[in-house]
Amino acid sequence: MLCLQETKLQETHLDDPKLNFRGMLEKDGYKGYWNCSTKKKGYSGTAVFVKNRGKSTPKQKDIGSFFAPKKGALSKKKARLEEELPTDLKALIPTDVAYTIGKPIDDEGRTIIMEYPWATLTNVYVPNSGQTLERLDYRTTEWDKHFLEFQQKKQTDRGLPVIWLGDLNIAHKAEDVWNDGAKHHVKQAGVTPQERASFQEQLDSGFVDAFRKLHPTARGHYSYWSMRSGARDPNKGLRLDYFICSPDLFEEESPVVVRDSYLLKDYIGSDHCPAVLELEIKPI
Repeated sequence: MLCLQETKLQETHLDDPKLNFRGMLEKDGYKGYWNCSTKKKGYSGTAVFVKNRGKSTPKQKDIGSFFAPKKGALSKKKARLEEELPTDLKALIPTDVAYTIGKPIDDEGRTIIMEYPWATLTNVYVPNSGQTLERLDYRTTEWDKHFLEFQQKKQTDRGLPVIWLGDLNIAHKAEDVWNDGAKHHVKQAGVTPQERASFQEQLDSGFVDAFRKLHPTARGHYSYWSMRSGARDPNKGLRLDYFICSPDLFEEESPVVVRDSYLLKDYIGSDHCPAVLELEIKPI
């Protein structure tokens, strides 16, 4: 599964036959799901691409190259690997897809909720508090709380773990920012004490930052660098992209187990880099 945030597209873009966004990865074997902002044009937005399992696919192109096999791999080999996946293919197909959490924060296209037989995954683009922190109160007193309530209810109602992932616009700990402690951080979106405290409340409610659990002392692992200041080469970044998981997913006896989480800092083309979560889905 590939999840994108801040697509900045409108429904008119998706339906434009010349742009063909809805079908952009169909030839590569992926089904796309999109959520667009209705509040403001060219703003926010999310997308999810799910591989059509059990089908041989042509060579990956463009954004699909993220999942591309190494050069020289044969289509026959790809088909065989599909057949040898150590789990039921039905476990890799969402049983339901939704785009809202039923709260008054649903008009910016920030969520896509994918229900699987083993968990609920939410691709989310958390609001930035703004250059002057004009949305700080909204983010910490409304968005964060409504979103947490949704995840808690979903976990209870389905009786299954939840994972939310994406650009959460928070550098939670000192290890998650290159210059933690800088005086201007109290007024910088993503590192304010209010945002960090709000995020900590979410974790304290019974959820786990996958990367930090698996790599508790890791430093210098960032997912965002300012393009304006040329911060990528010297690695002056922040870790803003996360996988937040129910703790059950780290128990060995669980039918689905988190095996690793890491960042692909060498993938360029954005001011963010991809974040990866590896799951073992055990055969039933």
